[in-house]
Amino acid sequence: MKEKPDYEKYPVSEEEMGKRYKNWTESLARQMVTLFRVGKEVGGEKFIERLKEEYFKDGQKGAKLWMSLTGTTLEDFKDCSNLHKVHDLIDDTFANFWDGYVENSPKGFEKELKTCPVTKMWSKEPDLCEVLLGESLRGMATSLNPNFTTTGFTKLLTKGDSCCRFRVELKK
Repeated sequence: MKEKPDYEKYPVSEEEMGKRYKNWTESLARQMVTLFRVGKEVGGEKFIERLKEEYFKDGQKGAKLWMSLTGTTLEDFKDCSNLHKVHDLIDDTFANFWDGYVENSPKGFEKELKTCPVTKMWSKEPDLCEVLLGESLRGMATSLNPNFTTTGFTKLLTKGDSCCRFRVELKK
């Protein structure tokens, strides 16, 4: 295993680093809001559409990464029953917590996220989640199975809902 580079050898505890990473998360979330506002102001709908295209492509590329991290293959996604494996790892990785699933069946996958570390900042631009994360998740879904479809988020913490809800279905 490679040795840690000097720039990653912090002179504080892991607990303290967790606090500092939280500060970074909040700072980066605030910066994303500023960039989104400026982009909309300067580029309007053309800017939004380009963001959607890029995040869709990122989601498609990311599908391979999440499959490798979960030990799944495209064969595991003939239907929606294994989507929880990638979605749960994504959500756990980014500190999004949930209480079970709305649906986890061959026909559909849906869960409600109760927490999100960027909600407070991104609520200042509530469409940010749908544009960035919604498109990324849509891109990932279509890479896992071209017969997966989603309409995006039906609820968003950033819009004042009690949870974020994202659904994927198998086309009939």
